[in-house]
Amino acid sequence: MTRFIAGIYPLLVVFSAYAADVKDEPIPETMNVIGITVFFVLFIGMCVGFFAWMWWKNKQDNEGTEK
Repeated sequence: MTRFIAGIYPLLVVFSAYAADVKDEPIPETMNVIGITVFFVLFIGMCVGFFAWMWWKNKQDNEGTEK
């Protein structure tokens, strides 16, 4: 994992150097409600899934130690 992070860090620095400036872009007048909704549904779903997985793993570990 440390090698992966050390290897990807220079790549992120290069990507940030080529990033487009958005200072001159006008502020959008309308928002994409579908995109925001999909983001929140996925975000909430992943959070719930993660905590359900942690609960299930803890439950399985506790059942194995009681016997």
